[in-house]
Amino acid sequence: MVHYLFRKPVFPVICEIDGFVFAANSSKTLEKWLQTIPIGVKTTYDLVDSTAEGWSFMPEHMVVSPLTFKKNWTKKAVIALCNGRKNMPDPDRKYSEKSLSSKRFDQIFSEIVELLHTK
Repeated sequence: MVHYLFRKPVFPVICEIDGFVFAANSSKTLEKWLQTIPIGVKTTYDLVDSTAEGWSFMPEHMVVSPLTFKKNWTKKAVIALCNGRKNMPDPDRKYSEKSLSSKRFDQIFSEIVELLHTK
């Protein structure tokens, strides 16, 4: 079971574990993903929520915490996370980095979440 330190992130969230990137729309979905993914030896992994806030996942204690070094995520950083993932089904199907200034963060985030849900 995943525990939350202080408060929960605003779902959906995007999580990266050893190059494997996935999106979770709820706490239950996040727990399901974390049970199926082999977790390496790192002490913390990055999460980003729909408000661009950075979070840390600590697998040793199964805790998601807002205490992290990467507190604010940019559009470009979320896109790079998505496009650089190991679990990309089609390498030619990357999220476009063009005309980012004309799109809001929440729009880009929701499109990436949708892209991560499709296989």
